[in-house]
Amino acid sequence: NGHCRVPRTYKNRKLRSFVQTMRVHHKQDDKKQDPVWKRRFAQLEDLGFAWEGHGDSFWQERFEELCEYKEANGHCRVPFRYEKNTKLANWVKRMRQYHKEHDKKQKPVWKKRFAQLE
Repeated sequence: NGHCRVPRTYKNRKLRSFVQTMRVHHKQDDKKQDPVWKRRFAQLEDLGFAWEGHGDSFWQERFEELCEYKEANGHCRVPFRYEKNTKLANWVKRMRQYHKEHDKKQKPVWKKRFAQLE
């Protein structure tokens, strides 16, 4: 697949479970100090392992594409039917909808993401 972003819905259950376990362990401070875990984490990082999970890396990819779009066009008003990058167009549409629907009751992760968009 050319990347290390294993989605939670991935068909290989053992790999999916391994990835989730590694992400949980990586968040634990005691594991970060243990030499065995440090080596394991370093090996995964050398592969390009995404600690934040598929959703976060997907969001970051689209955000970077939006930044490139803004650089090229001077604005962030991506057309709904933007044929050059339909994934970006759909993502922008979803972000606008989500922002309207969840503006007042945002989770911290979404507050951070929307702050980046502003």
